[in-house]
Amino acid sequence: MSMRGRYWAVVAAVSLVSMTGCAPAESKLDRGIETMRRESNPTELSSRGEAFAALGDMTRAEQYFVAALKAGGEPGALVRRLVAVCVADGRYPVAIEYAEDYLRNHPRDVDVRYVMATMRAALGDASGAKDELRMVLAAKPNLADAHYALAQIARTEGDVMGADAELRHYLRLEPTGRHAEVARASLGPHPTLMQTVPE
Repeated sequence: MSMRGRYWAVVAAVSLVSMTGCAPAESKLDRGIETMRRESNPTELSSRGEAFAALGDMTRAEQYFVAALKAGGEPGALVRRLVAVCVADGRYPVAIEYAEDYLRNHPRDVDVRYVMATMRAALGDASGAKDELRMVLAAKPNLADAHYALAQIARTEGDVMGADAELRHYLRLEPTGRHAEVARASLGPHPTLMQTVPE
């Protein structure tokens, strides 16, 4: 994976912290899910998924989380766990599919959309990532990390002015945030740069 891809992989992983062989052959997965659905309720299925995730068996964890979802479990929490185990297993396209399916019915879930944007960026889909980040910022304009992510994409595309504008916005919102030092170094000396969150 390139340095840029590794950066976005880290962003996706870090983002998943704040969110409370990934997909085997479809028929085998479906058969396993049907068995699980007959055996347990959504809470029990989710608990088993967490146990397998803790053991590092992301395939089994995914199966149990999907079963819990199909058995009527809470979609938001379960999709976050599905995305997390797929990202942990390095299966970004599958994680994106889960996020996309969920967002069709829950388009206002900014957290899931932001993580999907970082995954798209990790896969080199700058255009798709920018579209998702703009939707995130339309709903939550003061989400500093989304501005920083846009700055990183703009920088890779050679859009220095666009990157600088997003970095300034980030610093206004998070003057002591986790990316603040890097953002300031990228911008260079700007004595008039505001360091407080705008009114």
